[in-house]
Amino acid sequence: MSFIKIKKNRSYHSRFQLKWRRRREGKTDYYSRKRLICQDKRKYNSPKYRLVVRITKKNIICQFTQSLLEGDHILMACYSNKIGKQVEFFSGPTAFHIAYFCGVYLANKILEKKEISNSENAITGKKFSKSIFAILDIGLARATTGHRVFAAMKGALDGGITVPYNEKRFPGYNLKDGFNPENFIYRAMGFHVRDYVIKLKEEDEEKYQIEFGTRIKKNEKNLYFESPLEIKNVQDQINKIMVKNYKTCFHNVTKKI
Repeated sequence: MSFIKIKKNRSYHSRFQLKWRRRREGKTDYYSRKRLICQDKRKYNSPKYRLVVRITKKNIICQFTQSLLEGDHILMACYSNKIGKQVEFFSGPTAFHIAYFCGVYLANKILEKKEISNSENAITGKKFSKSIFAILDIGLARATTGHRVFAAMKGALDGGITVPYNEKRFPGYNLKDGFNPENFIYRAMGFHVRDYVIKLKEEDEEKYQIEFGTRIKKNEKNLYFESPLEIKNVQDQINKIMVKNYKTCFHNVTKKI
């Protein structure tokens, strides 16, 4: 008869400390959260904003949050399943370029809200303008090169929010060549999806109808309705950003298509 050592005895349970609920559920990394929300004592009660990006199977959630003692306050939010179909019906609501679009869209909303809330100076008559600083919060997602989380961050950055970042996490980066803007534009503008659709239509019509047939029929019946003015304005803004930041690269990529 073998002797079995009892590991979890009375002394073990008397010292056992239960982990927090969201840690037990595997939803929150409190080690990183503590460093994201803690503000320097010398900055007093100045807010510390976070750009929270979460990707599910059918949605990309971008939120602009502020942490207080009672919990997180969501100041502005953007959901890809609400605007993804209005941007481009060929791709799903979790594509790379939809994530970039959500970042720009969220930044516009925040800056609009800031302009409304800013009070004018009685003496000069000018509005107080200060750039909004936020820290990227990716949660439990892996920080891998080319992740859609960083596409949303780059969109918010191009939209006008200051976010600390590194080009090493953008798609197309490698140790030899470094950051390749053409590869980033190619994905951020959704050209990789359009190229796939065109290639599939030319090579395999049957597979094309299986994948995109229902979407095309719905679009003919206007179920995927035309983009509203707000969405079109953001799309025009993205084109201007690409032309301004990557003049030669943007034209080179568009010529291929």
